[in-house]
Amino acid sequence: MHTPLQNKPRIAFDTNMLLAIGQLKVDVFSDIEKKFGKETELAIPKQVLQELEGFKTGNEKMKKDTGIALEEIEQHKVEKKQVEAENADNALVKMAKHGFFVASNDAVLRKRIKDFGGKVIYLRQSRFLEME
Repeated sequence: MHTPLQNKPRIAFDTNMLLAIGQLKVDVFSDIEKKFGKETELAIPKQVLQELEGFKTGNEKMKKDTGIALEEIEQHKVEKKQVEAENADNALVKMAKHGFFVASNDAVLRKRIKDFGGKVIYLRQSRFLEME
């Protein structure tokens, strides 16, 4: 028996997609809401959060972009998931195998996910969210 909760879209974010919010001035969360609706489940594996935290010690631009990404995560109530994996990419692959769309601009990661039939969301022309 399916409930509406089981059928809502689930999206997991990669570090580079979150950093693009500040770097490219792209409103990723509004675009996702337009494409998938307000009931979309938004998540990041803890490994992505750790990567973002690591960037807080970078140059001023990276600190600013990281701060923007972390603010957006909190503002949009993105769920932090514990995924057993050695790094962020492997955690995202696992999430994709469990039905999550993965929002990433990493071509290698996107190919890994598409190779087993997973779905990815990426930025086309550094502006438009596309799905494959």
